[in-house]
Amino acid sequence: MLNYNRIMKNLIILALCSPLFILAQQESLTYDQTQDIKFAEQYKNNTLIDSYTTDDGLTISIGDTLTIGNAVINRKRYLFNDVFSHIVIGKTKGIKHKEFRPLPHNYSGSQVVVKSIFVTHEKWSGFKLWPNRRKTPLCVNVFVRNLKGTSSVFSYSRKTILDIERAFSSGEIVNHNPPLSKEEAIKKLKESKNLMELDFLSKEEYEKLREKLTPIILEKKESD
Repeated sequence: MLNYNRIMKNLIILALCSPLFILAQQESLTYDQTQDIKFAEQYKNNTLIDSYTTDDGLTISIGDTLTIGNAVINRKRYLFNDVFSHIVIGKTKGIKHKEFRPLPHNYSGSQVVVKSIFVTHEKWSGFKLWPNRRKTPLCVNVFVRNLKGTSSVFSYSRKTILDIERAFSSGEIVNHNPPLSKEEAIKKLKESKNLMELDFLSKEEYEKLREKLTPIILEKKESD
């Protein structure tokens, strides 16, 4: 009877804790959160997350398909040994940075599926004898695999995108939903105003779109 009671007690504790464990593993992050040092401190290196929303507002989740772009080079044509700067071969979780093997440039244009997303802290850039690694922003890394049916014997099916923000900004990962430029935002706002005046768009819908596009237009003006 004693063993039975002990087993039941353990099962109840496990049942109560399981939802908390699941919630801890199923988490979404945004770019702003990764740059908040106080928020980032609670994360250990290689912590898994379910989805990430980039600085441009693009959300990446497990199961999504991404397209590999072009490797960054300082000339017009590739050489045989050119490689990607932000994409490496294999799964890097738990591997030292110096052991990473960059992906060859000829994987440009291939599609991959997101298998896991994990965070690591950025390297300490200042001088400190014993820097606290957790007091730095987070980098979001994405482990991907080739789409089913696209792998071959001589291809690298497992890859890791290091710092998805830099991969997008450099073009090594294609952004199929890039942010609007100032000119595009102004054009879209003018078109929407015309549609509102023709009663094809409600005033509420126009104001909502105007509120969304205004920061893009103003920010670009300030930086010009």
